[in-house]
Amino acid sequence: MIYLIGPMASGKSTVGRSLATALSTSFADSDAAVVAHHGTIPQIFAEHGEAHFRDLEVQALARLLTGVVATGGGAVLREENQQLLSRGTVVYLELGQQAAAERIKADSNRPLLAGDEALTVWASVYEKRRPIYEMLADVHVVVDGKSVLQIVEEILPQLEQL
Repeated sequence: MIYLIGPMASGKSTVGRSLATALSTSFADSDAAVVAHHGTIPQIFAEHGEAHFRDLEVQALARLLTGVVATGGGAVLREENQQLLSRGTVVYLELGQQAAAERIKADSNRPLLAGDEALTVWASVYEKRRPIYEMLADVHVVVDGKSVLQIVEEILPQLEQL
C-alpha cells in the first residue's frame, strides 16, 4: 500500500493515478469513495458537519487496502487513519502557499476553502497539519513548479530505497 498525504490542492489524486500506472497497480481516492456512497463533500459538510465527514473518511480508508490511495488532506487528523497509514508507505506531497494560491482560485469543491479568505484558511489548516504529514511520511516530495511526471519520477526511486 502506498498512501499519498498532503494539503488540499497538492495533487494527491492526480499524482496518485500516475504513480499507480507507473507501478502497474490500482488507484483509489478516499474522497471519491466517500462521495460515491454519501454525496458531495460540500453537501456532507453542510448537512452533517466536518466530524461526520471524518467518520466516513475513516470507513473509506479502511476499505481501500491495495495499490495507491490518495487521501483527503485532513485524513491524517484521525488516529485510526494514522495507524492505518503506518501499515503502508506514506508519500507526503508538500505544496507551498504560492503554488496553492494558483490551484485553489477556482475550486468550489473544498468546503474548508469557501469564501474570500480561502488562501488564509488553507495556510492555517496546512500549518496545523504539517507536523502530522512530516511525522507520517516515508517519502517527502515538494511539488511546487513540477509536472505530474516529474513528481512521479522523484517518488519512484525513493520508494525503491525503502
